[in-house]
Amino acid sequence: MASESRNASKKSLYVFGDYLLMLIFPSAISVWYYGLPALRTLGISILTGFLFDFILSVIIYKKYFAADLSTLCSSIMIALMMPADIPVYIPAFACGFAVAVIKIPFGGGMKAPFVPAASGFAFVAVCFKDAVFNYTAGRDYMYSSSLASMLAQGRSMKITLANLMDILIGNIRGPMGTGCIIVFFACMIFLLIRRREALISTAGFLVTCIVFAIIFPRTEGSILSSVVLELSAGSLLFASVFLLTDYSTLPEYKRDKLAYGVFCGIICMVMRRLAAFEEPVCFAVLLANAFSPLLDIFTKRVLTFMHKNSRKKEVFSNE
Repeated sequence: MASESRNASKKSLYVFGDYLLMLIFPSAISVWYYGLPALRTLGISILTGFLFDFILSVIIYKKYFAADLSTLCSSIMIALMMPADIPVYIPAFACGFAVAVIKIPFGGGMKAPFVPAASGFAFVAVCFKDAVFNYTAGRDYMYSSSLASMLAQGRSMKITLANLMDILIGNIRGPMGTGCIIVFFACMIFLLIRRREALISTAGFLVTCIVFAIIFPRTEGSILSSVVLELSAGSLLFASVFLLTDYSTLPEYKRDKLAYGVFCGIICMVMRRLAAFEEPVCFAVLLANAFSPLLDIFTKRVLTFMHKNSRKKEVFSNE
């Protein structure tokens, strides 16, 4: 049992250590664009996550594992999906919910049935919708509204070299740490080196979103404009890198990982057109989390059935 616990701890350190390295860059970008409000939101999220994790571990007589980086990563992810100037109690509620309801009751970040960061964000998005999607912070020369808001209102933007560069470097209003597209492409390359199979779900998700953007555009501009704006709006690329690749919720088999990503992409794009939130990607991720175990069960039953049939054929052929 002790060796199993050590192995699990090493696995957690390996997985969430990678996430923590990747999260440094969108965190630095958020501080660059939003300054002290971004630092405040990051700080309160990390502090609240740590306190809930430590106190609840003491309450349930569980040894607190300081090297478990899952709570730290979840807290940072939650903060980066928030407006920089959001009231501090909202990210605190989100991180508390992620730890107290999703992580601790199920045995830790490596065993959670839902992505803790997505769960915490979805909780406060329902409770504090106006504040969570109110992007007023930012430099004066940023666009007056977020890309997700523009798409939700049916307002189009013609993609030019100038505004494309703004989108690529994150010089747009929106969640404080999800706007810099270049950073997320770099994170995908990092994951390609470290956890290649996790990107199968990301690929399925992004391809599905692109197909939706082409077939069902929400802009009056070109197909390129529709694709660029859909992928760049809100937290979609952030979720594809940090939420969809969560170790505990990914299906086991490659084909299931692809189906998992496609399913999440369909739900996300449908909800973007029908839901009350301008960015429903976290809700789509949670629905995909619930779908994930069914994929594994189905595949295992199919493989068992095929194995039994092959054994029967071997017996008959030997006779």
